[in-house]
Amino acid sequence: MSKFEFDDTNSTGIWWSTNVAIRDECIGLKKDTNCEDSEIVELLRSIAKNIEDFGL
Repeated sequence: MSKFEFDDTNSTGIWWSTNVAIRDECIGLKKDTNCEDSEIVELLRSIAKNIEDFGL
């Protein structure tokens, strides 16, 4: 996914807003569950794998 660069200099567009929305939800999840960043990364990888296997 190197074509998606999410730095502070690129603050417009659907990909950027999707990144921000997902990040905000992950922050809320971390706050609500007191989980580690690594657990959220594991969750996101699991979601990505599920999409790869079964589509959206």
